[in-house]
Amino acid sequence: MAMTQPKLDLLSVLVVEDSGFIRAVLTATLRTIGIGRVEGVASGADAIRWLEERRAALPPGTAPVDLILSDLVMPEVNGLMLLRWIRYSPKSPDKFLPVLMLSGAADRQYVEQARDLGATDFIAKPFSAHTIASRLLFAIARPRRFVLAKGYFGPDRRRTDKPVAMDCRTTAPSEILVVHSASKARGIDRFPVIYFDLPNRLGAKVGLAPRDPVPTLPPEVLAAAEEEILNRAGDYAVWIGAEVEEMGRRVDRLPREPDAVSGLLAQVNRSAHEMRGQGGIFGYPLITHIAKSLYEATCGGLTAVTANEHLLFKAHVDAIKAVMTGRVSGDGGATGQQLLASLEVAKRKYAKATEMGRG
Repeated sequence: MAMTQPKLDLLSVLVVEDSGFIRAVLTATLRTIGIGRVEGVASGADAIRWLEERRAALPPGTAPVDLILSDLVMPEVNGLMLLRWIRYSPKSPDKFLPVLMLSGAADRQYVEQARDLGATDFIAKPFSAHTIASRLLFAIARPRRFVLAKGYFGPDRRRTDKPVAMDCRTTAPSEILVVHSASKARGIDRFPVIYFDLPNRLGAKVGLAPRDPVPTLPPEVLAAAEEEILNRAGDYAVWIGAEVEEMGRRVDRLPREPDAVSGLLAQVNRSAHEMRGQGGIFGYPLITHIAKSLYEATCGGLTAVTANEHLLFKAHVDAIKAVMTGRVSGDGGATGQQLLASLEVAKRKYAKATEMGRG
């Protein structure tokens, strides 16, 4: 039996990403895989405003969007704050809205924070069209039931049903209320745990039956989406060239402007975070590696830098410039290995000197 192809053109997705370049890549990729309506906003605050305005313009009970794909690290209102607003705010237009978190900060603590706030899924940068499509299709075809318990509201964090010994349970089955769409949910306040087993609205919307397998897109559609990303590699090189020049200017200002160190390092750290999640997308995995190292080196909220810390930061900036100037794609072969080896020498040299200086 042929697999049912979902009618993705009936879906709407809101992309929340502060990088205009990556936002354009994501929206183009989603449109190429067949999403009918894709909107993009630059921050969590913009997303909240957009959702509120859409809710006001639509008939009561109508979802403003089918799914959200949101970056995690953004200024002011970040992805976690947006997720908290969607799940808990009385002004949220749909507390059950699927939210896929997307970030270069795929560290365990970020993944756990997103999970504990009720994220539907977490996608690490660098991403591919295949990853975006497969996670989106899984969220549509296999939505998890929602759970309301003390300190948590969101999709069931247990992705599979496994038997649990009764003496290991913290909640007895009799203490769990299961709510269906037709349930009146009387006495809901008497139960410490509520399961919301709701109909799969999105699956029905795109034509999937409850027992249909999770669909996959035709190879030619995925190939076109991957090509859409690769075609932007040249634009990425131009964009990151400007970014790393600005980063270099900020690093150069560190020893001259001691009162501005905290702010300058925060900007360098943020740029490094963006770069670590982007290089691998466009064929420059060395950028991801170097930027991740710089991100880690500039974490911690330093308010002053030593001469060796300044040289360490500068070595990272110079390495990124060398990759982009030489268009060192892939692993870079011998050139790439030499770049990474030189960076490791600088890290050992300056980090050791810094530890001695601060000791």
